[in-house]
Amino acid sequence: MEKQQQDNQINLEKMDKVKIGYARVSSQEDKQRLGMEVQKAALSDCDVLFTEKESGGKDNRLELMSAITLAKELASKKVDVSICVYRLDRLTRRMFTLISLIEEFNEHNIRLISLQENLETDTLVGKMLCISLGFVAEMELDNIRSRTRDGLQRAKLEGKKLGNKGLPKKTEEKIIDLYTLNSIPIRDIAKRCNVAESTIYNVARRNNLSRRK
Repeated sequence: MEKQQQDNQINLEKMDKVKIGYARVSSQEDKQRLGMEVQKAALSDCDVLFTEKESGGKDNRLELMSAITLAKELASKKVDVSICVYRLDRLTRRMFTLISLIEEFNEHNIRLISLQENLETDTLVGKMLCISLGFVAEMELDNIRSRTRDGLQRAKLEGKKLGNKGLPKKTEEKIIDLYTLNSIPIRDIAKRCNVAESTIYNVARRNNLSRRK
């Protein structure tokens, strides 16, 4: 795998211009309009594409760091490099992180392109728009967090049980029956009941079960 990556980088180094795509979704966005396939289609003309499933509020994302590292290495070899995203908040939802990234890209002569906002950071207007949109993205992230906290607080006040809802009664009874047979391995019980092996041990502990030796 490492040799293949090295070969790919050597091929990119031979090009005059390289467009590096970056696409991101978070777990909350999986069911929303802006999915990974939409981004991939929009970034299909990129020479290389990095994708990952992480929150936009997290700065040190593995694939993003890999994309930036590759961009710097290519730029150091006088390749005209662009990092392209579908929308600016795919890169980050934090304004100060965005400002830092723009400064870092400018220092290494890397152009940032956002398709939805139709902007590039190789102009002063483009940089200012990026920063303004970064502020909006951070406000949106704060709103999401606030709505989540309010929702949890409301559920708690209404007496709703948060977190894991527990096993269905029939499933737990089936686990107990199979566990007490003693001859069925734990992994087989987990498969039959479609649960994790740790769930089997939790049920046994909760019901004070033990297996005969």
